[in-house]
Amino acid sequence: MAPLQRRALYGLVFGIVWAAAMAVVFVLKGGVSTFTEDQGFRLIIDGLWIGGLVVYLVLFVTITRQPAKFDERDKSIMDRSAKVQWCAVILSLVGWVIGLTESYWDQGIPPIFMYIVFMSTLIVSTVAQSAGILIGYWRMNRNG
Repeated sequence: MAPLQRRALYGLVFGIVWAAAMAVVFVLKGGVSTFTEDQGFRLIIDGLWIGGLVVYLVLFVTITRQPAKFDERDKSIMDRSAKVQWCAVILSLVGWVIGLTESYWDQGIPPIFMYIVFMSTLIVSTVAQSAGILIGYWRMNRNG
C-alpha cells in the first residue's frame, strides 16, 4: 500500500470517528438550544473540530512534504480526489440549504446553524478527500 493510500485510509477512518464524536457530543449535551446557551459545550465542540483539523493536516501535509514518498501517480490521484471532495461539499451544502429552509421556513433559520454548517462542511471535505484518494487508487489498481 502506497504511503498516500495508507494516509487516506487513516484519514477516512479518523474522519468517520471524528464526525461520530461530534454528533454524539452534540446530542448528549442537548443539541442546538443548549449549544447557544452553554459556553462549555461550545468550547468542547470547538476543541473537537479544531483538533480534528490539526490531526488531518498532520496526516496529509507531512506526506506531501516528503517528495520521495509522493510520486507522479500520487500527485495525479491527489488532483483527481479534489473532484470527489468538492462534489461532496456541494452536496452537503445543498442538503443543509434544503433541510434548514424547509424546517425553518416561517420563523427564519437560527444563526447557530451557520456555525454547524461550517463545521460539518469541514468534516465532509476531509472525509471526501480521503475517500477520493482511496477511489483513485482503487480505479488505478482495477485498470491495471
